[in-house]
Amino acid sequence: MYFRINTRKHVAVVSAVALGLWMFHLQTQLIKNHTNKMETMNLRSMNAKMTEQLTLLRSINANPRQKIDTKTNDHPSTESKAPVQLPDGYDVLDVGSSKGGGSITFLASAVSKLRFIDADTVERLDARELGLDYDQTKVDTCNAVEKDTRNDCRLFNILSDTESDLSDIGTRTISGNSYWHVLEHIPECDMAEEMWVKAAAFSKRFSSFHGPAYDNEMTAAGEEPTGVHRFWENWSGHTCHFDSAMMERAIRAVPKTTAFVVINFGKMSTTDHDIFVPADTPENSHHYDPETMSARDIEPLDPPLYEEMRACAIYDEDPEEHMSLYAALCLLDSFRRPHRLFQMDQQIVVCSVPGAEVDDDECATTLKAMAESTIRRFEQLHTDDVLLSI
Repeated sequence: MYFRINTRKHVAVVSAVALGLWMFHLQTQLIKNHTNKMETMNLRSMNAKMTEQLTLLRSINANPRQKIDTKTNDHPSTESKAPVQLPDGYDVLDVGSSKGGGSITFLASAVSKLRFIDADTVERLDARELGLDYDQTKVDTCNAVEKDTRNDCRLFNILSDTESDLSDIGTRTISGNSYWHVLEHIPECDMAEEMWVKAAAFSKRFSSFHGPAYDNEMTAAGEEPTGVHRFWENWSGHTCHFDSAMMERAIRAVPKTTAFVVINFGKMSTTDHDIFVPADTPENSHHYDPETMSARDIEPLDPPLYEEMRACAIYDEDPEEHMSLYAALCLLDSFRRPHRLFQMDQQIVVCSVPGAEVDDDECATTLKAMAESTIRRFEQLHTDDVLLSI
């Protein structure tokens, strides 16, 4: 028994089955391709959204105070902020600026030596000093000398004039004041100490001092010399022999003082130095000249004497944690040996630093390290951040 196969019908059936299988494969492939395409589109959409969110986060990090409109989902503005600019005015009052130059250049000179990471920091700090003097002739001379600088001079009496008399100088913070070779010229030493206190009231961050050393004076003010003496002890213009005890008393009379140091420079253990002149040397003479002055005895000095005194008082509330840039510069100036006395020893007369019961030498080491650390920190700040601290 056998079956008869209809060849034509069989071929048709096979072809139909093959066609059905091919169409099923094609449909499956189309569905797969469509799925891949959708996944690709979804991935692209997800990447776009992630990129959008990252852009938003970067903008927020760059300007955390910038507000975002959560309703419209607008991005914060990417426009740069306007640079910080200090208001007009002066950073330091140079009391007794006399004929200009010298002390009135202190701050600008100190700032110019700093190595900030931004090239424009020194220029934008625009360090300026206002010289004060009660002699109009000296004020005129001072302005002539300073005409090509950013400094100015004006008539002002630190004892009688008030803050309102400086109301027209601008709104910049007056960081400090300087008394360089001034207080020894004041008629009475009590008045000199009062002047220190008065100038401190105008100053937010520091007071700076330079002057001749008078500790253990050999000739009192206004008296005839009886022996060898430092030549400036017999000057008619030095009516107040302003010594370290007076300096410390004046500093401590300012309640807002948080740290200070007083230093004598140029240690001398004998009179074999040209600043010592014999008793019969005329008043207002200078260094010893063996050709024009009488012979002098070389004598040991016990205690030793010094040539120059420097001091700095700080008014920052917490100098250990937040010392200001200009206060640090004042301190470093007080620690810097005068060039002519570079090879000679110094004496830390008195020092005070907050929160530490240490001797004067250790105190000075700590205070100097704090100032140096402050300078390094500010040198690593960008210009706007430096200016915001002034």
